[in-house]
Amino acid sequence: MKLDPKIGRRLKRASPTILTCIGAAGVVATAVLAVKATPKADSLIKADSRRNHDGDPYAATKLEAVKSCWKCYIPAAATGVATIICIFGANTLNKKQQASLASAYALVNRSYSDYKHKLKELYGEDAHKKIMESIAAEKSSMPPITATGGFSNSSLEFEDANEEQRLFYDSFSKRYFQATISQVLQAEYHINRNMVLGAFVTLNDFYDFLGISHVEGGDVVGWLLSDSMYWIDFDNSKAMVDDGLNGEIPCYVVDAMLGP
Repeated sequence: MKLDPKIGRRLKRASPTILTCIGAAGVVATAVLAVKATPKADSLIKADSRRNHDGDPYAATKLEAVKSCWKCYIPAAATGVATIICIFGANTLNKKQQASLASAYALVNRSYSDYKHKLKELYGEDAHKKIMESIAAEKSSMPPITATGGFSNSSLEFEDANEEQRLFYDSFSKRYFQATISQVLQAEYHINRNMVLGAFVTLNDFYDFLGISHVEGGDVVGWLLSDSMYWIDFDNSKAMVDDGLNGEIPCYVVDAMLGP
């Protein structure tokens, strides 16, 4: 019967773990077999001692005791040897896997460096920066933003505006995301509108308008219309951030004071 190649590969990857488990079981089995063999070995030593020392069951020397009982410990010794082999085998296979992973990482790193240089050579520095920005930042889902009016829903969006995606930094959740400037301004306007209409607006409500994922605790903190707050003043500014590879790139910071 031929083994499925997928199963064979999985077993090969898991072989260090399997051998480690067998080794752990072998340690227990060795101890159990040794304990079970001890009463029988004791009986054989005493019997041989009586026969060789005029009936004295405790007169046998250490060498005589070993000669009398060594066969009783063969199963325990065999299990112990097998256990040692499994432990060393698991260690050897683990080192081989680590070496393979290191080689694979080096190959991927070299391939990535070649790709990066070739990308810059063929398409220029700007193309590489745009790719890195899209990888590092969360992509906004561009949700439609509307508001309920007296007779119908209203929106500030222009259909098919085809605006440029830019890199933003959210000072609340300390993360980057990509969106258009008008989308961010719409989110800021509508979160303010909902608050002025008497709703408690949360941080996650703001993220829904931006089209990015919620954060833990974002349903608890937010803004509420009060004597001290009639409008949320967002502080939007432009900054330069280091992308870690090619120096500084433009980034737009979204900030405001959070309420209770």
